[in-house]
Amino acid sequence: MKILLINNNTHYKKRLQNLLDKHDLTIINYDEVKGYDIDPFDVVVLSGGGIEAEGRKRSLKRFTHLYEDQIEMVQQAKKPIVGICLGCQIIGFAYGAELHRSFKERRKGLFPIVAIQRNKVMAGKEEAMVFQSNRWIITELPDELRCVAASSEGVEIIKHRTKPVWGVQFHPERERPDGEGRKIFNRILKRIYEEEIAS
Repeated sequence: MKILLINNNTHYKKRLQNLLDKHDLTIINYDEVKGYDIDPFDVVVLSGGGIEAEGRKRSLKRFTHLYEDQIEMVQQAKKPIVGICLGCQIIGFAYGAELHRSFKERRKGLFPIVAIQRNKVMAGKEEAMVFQSNRWIITELPDELRCVAASSEGVEIIKHRTKPVWGVQFHPERERPDGEGRKIFNRILKRIYEEEIAS
């Protein structure tokens, strides 16, 4: 697949490149989004990280204007989109989801997520261990989005009800190749390919 990766100052850029190395990958930075032609691509991936202003990474909720180009792209795009961590939050926020800073210190490491109902992206399993690295989390979703999996802290996998738009709160690129988060992410791409691209 032809994938456009939007880099939001992620620390894991090389790991993301490795995660997507089987695809035809193009990478642009967040400040190149406005006016960028996404039509040639099959899927757009929004990375984690955070946009910097005055030497500090700024939150989506408190500094929304820094993320306006991506929010507008999510709202208008007819292409499949997958968001990772911050990218997931951008998708949620674009449709009116509630974000909360749930952790004073960054939540980092392997944590369990639970399927809301059995689904293909979690291979029918009720629970999976995924790598988290975040302070903010989605706690409430608008009608346009549904929760595919959650944790005790909030929403962990989201899917637009009518569009091929997905988000994962965790970091599949941080896991070993056999990690469950990586497998979930690849199943999402496979589902997008089968339902949107190959059809």
